[in-house]
Amino acid sequence: MHCVEFDNHVEKFMQETDNSVEEKVDVREKHAELKKVFQDLKQSYSSLKQMTEAQMRQPQQFQFTDTRVTELWTLAQQANMTEDELASLKASLPVVMKLFYVKLG
Repeated sequence: MHCVEFDNHVEKFMQETDNSVEEKVDVREKHAELKKVFQDLKQSYSSLKQMTEAQMRQPQQFQFTDTRVTELWTLAQQANMTEDELASLKASLPVVMKLFYVKLG
């Protein structure tokens, strides 16, 4: 629910109820607290999103333990591969190397 809609619901609630002044003040205070929490949450989410996007733009410092795999990874990075293709290759290289070593062993 958007903040404006929330404000409208609180105001409607305040008008419809026949509460004492203290209760209305309490509701308004709680509304202000909730509004602040909502704004803080929104700001934290925005900050987290920016940090995540910045992290995704940075080159990954990833090393393989086998020199042949490292060379293959370097060639893949130099090739004209998409980010999705590189991510898929990066995830599958360790598995492929384990299978390769099992067959050699």
